[in-house]
Amino acid sequence: MKNKINIKVVADLVCPWCFIGCNHLNKAITSRKDLTFEIDWQSFYLNPTIPTIGSERKKYLKNKFGAQLNMVESKIINIANSYGIEINLNKIEFTPNTRKIHQVINFFKQKDFNKSYDLAFEFMEDYFVKGEDLRNDKYIMKKYKKYDMSQDNEAYRSSKYFEEYQPFINFNFMNGVPVFIFNNKWTLTGAQAPKIIETTIDIASKD
Repeated sequence: MKNKINIKVVADLVCPWCFIGCNHLNKAITSRKDLTFEIDWQSFYLNPTIPTIGSERKKYLKNKFGAQLNMVESKIINIANSYGIEINLNKIEFTPNTRKIHQVINFFKQKDFNKSYDLAFEFMEDYFVKGEDLRNDKYIMKKYKKYDMSQDNEAYRSSKYFEEYQPFINFNFMNGVPVFIFNNKWTLTGAQAPKIIETTIDIASKD
């Protein structure tokens, strides 16, 4: 029987470093075919005070980073490109409030941890590569139905339906994301390179 490794991924969908870090995690996992993985997405709110309707992205980031904005974005793009990760920040028009979309992701955890992570990564990829508007209810419903055809639309529209399945953990002690926790023992912070993640996986596999 293959060893199973549990990996908690503490991240937010609109965090570019989380997107890069999850790309690295996916690559590292693919390289370890002799192991099995349970990926446990843990919701983190990078922008907890953002309005429910979201915010125009450039305005929001200028308020946050000021004159350093261009430097910050250039660093993100350069690092992503150096690892062959497509990222198109210029396509993103709005920074959304991610609470509702996190609820949808966490709902699937009752069924399959890996399914909820795959859905989260797909949301991130659509956001950072295609510039998809994560505030769009029709878009969220489309993804929801793709991952669970058994549920009806009225269930999706009921916020109470998802609130029942919100295993949110308080990560207020963390200064930033992503954070990857292997077997509740080994922790990596930030968008670490695939080789570093692979090494941590190898250490965790010996637990």
